[in-house]
Amino acid sequence: MRYMASIYVSDVMDQVALTVEVQGWSEQYGPPEVVYQKTLVWPGIGEDDPCQWAARALTEAASTMSAASSGSSAGGRPMGGPHTLSGRGDTRQDVMG
Repeated sequence: MRYMASIYVSDVMDQVALTVEVQGWSEQYGPPEVVYQKTLVWPGIGEDDPCQWAARALTEAASTMSAASSGSSAGGRPMGGPHTLSGRGDTRQDVMG
């Protein structure tokens, strides 16, 4: 299996949101398929340095994703209302959990 990940991080108002999507190829040729997708949201802290901001977001995501894969219930808290990435409050299991 071959993988490629896309990671998007947004800092809007007082929230940081990170979405990761992993695409995989099981065959040598042909289109990839999405094999993993997760959106995490947590409160921002007002980081001014862009490198530290990115490092903090990636560290938080890695920590949360590692804990979730080991069976923990830790993860980004579900957000609702107009200030989510989609504007509709992604609380579906395939997106948030």
